[in-house]
Amino acid sequence: MLAVACAVLFAALAVAMGVRHGSPLPGDGAAHAWALRHRPPVGQALARGITATGTGPWPYLIVMAAGLVAGRDTGERVRAVVYGLAVLVAGQLVRSGLMELFARARPSAADWAAHASGFAFPSGHTTTSALTAGFVCWAVTRHIRPGLARTTCVIAVCWAVAVGLSRVYLGVHWASDVLGGWLLAGAWLGLCWWVLGRWLAVRMTGGGGSGRSVPGARPDRREGRDNGDGDGTGRGRASRPPTPSDRPPDSAPPSGP
Repeated sequence: MLAVACAVLFAALAVAMGVRHGSPLPGDGAAHAWALRHRPPVGQALARGITATGTGPWPYLIVMAAGLVAGRDTGERVRAVVYGLAVLVAGQLVRSGLMELFARARPSAADWAAHASGFAFPSGHTTTSALTAGFVCWAVTRHIRPGLARTTCVIAVCWAVAVGLSRVYLGVHWASDVLGGWLLAGAWLGLCWWVLGRWLAVRMTGGGGSGRSVPGARPDRREGRDNGDGDGTGRGRASRPPTPSDRPPDSAPPSGP
């Protein structure tokens, strides 16, 4: 439901932007003006450092590390790393296609405090960092103890939020570009988890109920157990009515004097 809500809100934001032909939405101008008025050198340096972690090799390295944490053995770790990278790369392709489709202009280059290229909506740094944070949250909640997992999730989410806000602070994106990146990432992650869940369900049922067992799964207690009688019904000799061959022979009557 959260993914559906993100998709609906992203569509509504895209329609509103299209109606205005890419011009700033309500709130964009105010956020941009505030950033221009509050950019001391130390703030700009900090924002550049944060925004640099949302692009380049860093998101991919973070996803790979999270995939290694998500598995219990080598096979699970490899599959988690491959799946995480696939989610990130495919999400990047979707985001790039949407940027070309909407072709929204960035704020004036005179206001930029960092390098930027391409169109504005949705924000690439924001989408990438949010996808990375979402995968990290999934990975650490699988096997790590709850307290450490919650702390890691909070750090990952705060990092993704900071990367998005840094794009507005540095003047290279409108606030609605960043909001669009967060919504797109939420919708894409939800779709990927749904596809993964469907695939696992089909795999566990053997593609249509063939009844293949899943390694490590416990047998159904309702099924019969072989207890040595060879019929596989789960009924032992104690539950069957005795047969003449099962009854002990009658004891001989006592002999007379």
